[in-house]
Amino acid sequence: MRLFRYINISRHVYKEIKKQQQYNKTFLVPYLHELENKYGGTFPDEQKKKILNYYGLFITSFLCSNYTKLYGRTLTDAERKRATLFGILTPVGDDLFDVDKLDTERIHLITYDPQNYTSTTFSANVAKEIQSFLLADVPHKEAYLLAAKNVLDIQIETARQTNPAIAEQELEYITYMKGAASVIIYHQCLDDVAGEQMKEALFYTGSLFQLGNDIFDLYKDVRDHIYTLVNTCDDFAAFRTSFLERVDLQNQKIMALPYAEKNKKEFCFVMNTINARSVVALDQFVRLQQKNGKKINWQELQRKDMIVDMEKPRNFLKWLWYAYKLAE
Repeated sequence: MRLFRYINISRHVYKEIKKQQQYNKTFLVPYLHELENKYGGTFPDEQKKKILNYYGLFITSFLCSNYTKLYGRTLTDAERKRATLFGILTPVGDDLFDVDKLDTERIHLITYDPQNYTSTTFSANVAKEIQSFLLADVPHKEAYLLAAKNVLDIQIETARQTNPAIAEQELEYITYMKGAASVIIYHQCLDDVAGEQMKEALFYTGSLFQLGNDIFDLYKDVRDHIYTLVNTCDDFAAFRTSFLERVDLQNQKIMALPYAEKNKKEFCFVMNTINARSVVALDQFVRLQQKNGKKINWQELQRKDMIVDMEKPRNFLKWLWYAYKLAE
């Protein structure tokens, strides 16, 4: 019976993805062109791909739609628009730090009082327009601004990840808080504000998602000399064990939420489909470390050693199995 339930849940997720793809075709793609024409700039190809295939697609259809399903309803048109717009703001906000090199004071002004910020770059113009809309449109402005503050604060902290001497405890703090802040702010774009108990559950969900991002961004982070819990790991077998323990804690927090049992189980399953990919990757890294017999020096390895091909039949089947097992 549980297998059939999971098949139905997967069907729902697939429908949401198709719905968001159509929305992106009618709203998001034309809006990106409009922003480029309006402000005389362009979204870099890699950034546009992230917006269309991840932030503006996966986050809205997978994460936000399942927030509302947990509450027993569907995503409204207004919520879909806000979540999709924030999907543009996320990578553009990174550019304010990394490309425009804006200081903290100016980024705070764009975040809290965008109407009074004089923007001079393409990224700043886009961020100003979208943040102005969101501040006027979100039902819970104070909760959204608090979530935005948390995102900004941890974004500043990530600069420490370029230091090869960074301590493991610092990496844990940055990783977990960055993941939590990211999934919580998307929730605060919706009509239902996340209370303390929901934010506590999302802390674990977000931290696991961020660990997953670092696992699958391994090659890029090694190349760019960004230090993470993954590429500094001494013992991947122990890492895998602690990851699974964190999954158990996440499941406990979700199942303690004051919502319908059926909805919580479905939410738990969907969130763990992401964690299942991470476990498949960790299996590969455990085998690699066992083969080497020591801590892995990623700088000495090739790109193929850092990439986990989820399209391989073996990995795909393992992913399905882990997704099924992690939600038990």
